[in-house]
Amino acid sequence: MPASEERRAGRALIWNGLQKILSKALYLLGTLVLGRLLTPQDFGLVAIAAVAVTTAMGATETGMTTAIVQSSVRDEGNYELAWTVNVLRGAIVCLALMLLAPLIARLFDDPHAVGPIRLLALVPLIASLASPRLANLIRELNFGKLAMIGIGTVVVELGVSIALAQSLGGIAIIVGKIAGALMLTGSSYIIAPHRPRFRLRHAAGQHLIAFGRWIFAIAILGVTSDLILKVLISTRLGVASLGLFSLADKLAETPNQLANEAVGTVAMPLYVQLREDKVRLTAALRSHVTALMCFLLPATALLIALALPLEQHVLGPAWAGTSPIVVLLAIGYLFELLFQAVAPLLTATGAVPRLFMVDVLQYIVLIGSMALFSGPFGLVAAGIARILASLVVVIAGVAVAPPIFAPIAAPLTRSGLILSALAAAAGAAAWFTAQAIPNAAGVVCGAGVGAVIFLGAAWMCDMALKIGIRECLGAFFPMLAPKPS
Repeated sequence: MPASEERRAGRALIWNGLQKILSKALYLLGTLVLGRLLTPQDFGLVAIAAVAVTTAMGATETGMTTAIVQSSVRDEGNYELAWTVNVLRGAIVCLALMLLAPLIARLFDDPHAVGPIRLLALVPLIASLASPRLANLIRELNFGKLAMIGIGTVVVELGVSIALAQSLGGIAIIVGKIAGALMLTGSSYIIAPHRPRFRLRHAAGQHLIAFGRWIFAIAILGVTSDLILKVLISTRLGVASLGLFSLADKLAETPNQLANEAVGTVAMPLYVQLREDKVRLTAALRSHVTALMCFLLPATALLIALALPLEQHVLGPAWAGTSPIVVLLAIGYLFELLFQAVAPLLTATGAVPRLFMVDVLQYIVLIGSMALFSGPFGLVAAGIARILASLVVVIAGVAVAPPIFAPIAAPLTRSGLILSALAAAAGAAAWFTAQAIPNAAGVVCGAGVGAVIFLGAAWMCDMALKIGIRECLGAFFPMLAPKPS
């Protein structure tokens, strides 16, 4: 069947989008509930433990799953090697964090972090035992089964965290993550059966290791930068400021992260299958950028418009000063829109070294700006640093993009400007609604009103101004394609 990859990608987008949107909505709701039950100090301690674990995991990232998805080779030895390497990695990370917890806590100048770090160290060990054949579902664009696991994991994690919050404090969040990891690992063997076999065979997975080393380099660069950034905030501004930044960053990054996980996760395996067909690859890339604009622009506008009402009516007085940080961080993440399309394209075509160079520039600017501005501007410096780093990312990302990216960039500029105007109108409507309706209900209604206004206006303008929304969606969902005139 012609263009079957695009049709399967359409189904994958629905399932993956459903999972990510529902998961992020649950996480956002859970974070807000936990924000009411816990204190910035609690969030700060959890943030210290989380950055320790993510740094250790990034420092040992093997890139095996991405390599299996990107590779055209299917060999039993590859799965055995991937599972063995992942288990060894999880065990080493767990043991190292258990031993180094006092040193890490001292680095953040808070001895109370030792217990949370050691408890959270169990998560990578549990997660490392998952079935390596989950990679097959990603490559084959079979995201329906993955969605079931993902949603179930989030429900278990947040349910446990909220249920135990009042009795355990911040530790409840970590216990929830352990429960979620157990759910994910157990479910993986149900939907992607695999007989675990401990075997290290370099020859069987030599091509996986060659590709994975660049994924490793990118991962270690990212977590090291995150560690340095959070150490700067904790030591210069205090653990409470780290907790405030952690919550603000989680809120601000949600649209960008959701777009990358919902669309980018499907785009990479699709690009792998279309990399020899330049015409279809270009069309898929154009659709990817259009989809990102249709989601990121209104989502960011709504987040900016509702940041202050969220702080006042949902989070409460303990989180005063969060909204300006959320706004600045959200603007910074929005600037990375084009790079969100370039990154999976570079990964699918094997040009991962270019991604590494872009990330080097990004983190130099991010850390340098934070160190420079944290003195005079306090925590606001984190938002300024993110904006500057994101500008560097988009400029460098476009510069290293494959040649097929340039022809689509200019035509999409007009569509981007129209969608930006519509997003701004939706944000204004959300703000007025939140002012008219008191308390948290105003925030919820504002988000709903803004979303409806944007969707309706975008659909009507697409017909009148030919933005290209239906044309791009039509490649994946034929029923949405514009009828020939």
